[in-house]
Amino acid sequence: MGLLKADSVIFLIGAGCSADAKIKTSGQMIDEIEKLIKTEDAWKPYRALYYYVKSAILYADGIQEKFDNNINIERLVGVLRDLKKKERNPIYPFIGSWNEKLIELGGVGFSSIDKLDKLLSEKIVDFVTLHSDTASRVAYYRKFYEFQRSIQFAIRVFSLNYDQCLEKAKPADYELECGFGEDNEWLSERFGNPNQVVAGIFLYKLHGSIDWVRNLETGILKRYDSPQKNAELIFGTDAKLQSVDPFLFNVYELRNYSLLCKMIVVIGYSFNDSHINGLLGQALRAAERKLLVVDARDDCTIEILKKLSLDSSFAGRIEYRKMCASEFLSGELTMEKMEAIVPDEDAVF
Repeated sequence: MGLLKADSVIFLIGAGCSADAKIKTSGQMIDEIEKLIKTEDAWKPYRALYYYVKSAILYADGIQEKFDNNINIERLVGVLRDLKKKERNPIYPFIGSWNEKLIELGGVGFSSIDKLDKLLSEKIVDFVTLHSDTASRVAYYRKFYEFQRSIQFAIRVFSLNYDQCLEKAKPADYELECGFGEDNEWLSERFGNPNQVVAGIFLYKLHGSIDWVRNLETGILKRYDSPQKNAELIFGTDAKLQSVDPFLFNVYELRNYSLLCKMIVVIGYSFNDSHINGLLGQALRAAERKLLVVDARDDCTIEILKKLSLDSSFAGRIEYRKMCASEFLSGELTMEKMEAIVPDEDAVF
């Protein structure tokens, strides 16, 4: 048991954290896309291409002895964007030529791949947009703000989600720092010295946001008042390693604070991002810190250790809470309960 201090606890939230706000999960998005592919005129021309790419992904998984037959929508779009690179793809010289079926379905200059990518990207924005009943759907997210006020120092939330649940749950009199200046342009200095910033919560959106748009000519990233069809979202592990801000900056901040904190609270994350897993594994190996995992599934500690490349000796570092995000935030996220879990001052940091 230890006392909470500034940055002793950080949060990492995944898609499961927004499921109780009725934001579709990746699997639900795939199901919806497959209905559109079969029934909607705008989607029907890409049906064969979609199933070809999906089958190729599942085939690649099978070679690696992965047979769950699930496909992640981020991975699907990431593969399409890799294919769009064509000869610019770094592995192209080793391929010799593209598969004949892919050339047939991809269209002239892979135009069909580009169009399917655009349809999917715009639909993902629609999927995660809070179209109605916003206040009631995101009410449980207000617990982040209540928790911060109870401990009286800033907290850092690293989000893997594109949605605006945390932003929409913000009380009117609260300062939430997302990294944008008065002109709504990205400014990393906004995450500077906490003593010079009045924000209670610093929000780092690791994979982009539906209200961000990048000017392709200037490279400037701006935040808008509403979701945008051409939102700045990134897909696939390679894309998430790109060396542009805010993505590079946000990943660096996650690495930095995961090595400074005593406990990482992980809510609704599937542990399927190898880069994020690498950072979490590094954090647990570096010191006697804990990982508090909140997930509605049965205890997955053994699976998590495997994905973090950790052996069974680290099992005691993982605290597992089998519950949905709204249940945890409403009943478990209190100063007293967090202090009962966080390592004490005798832990080596």
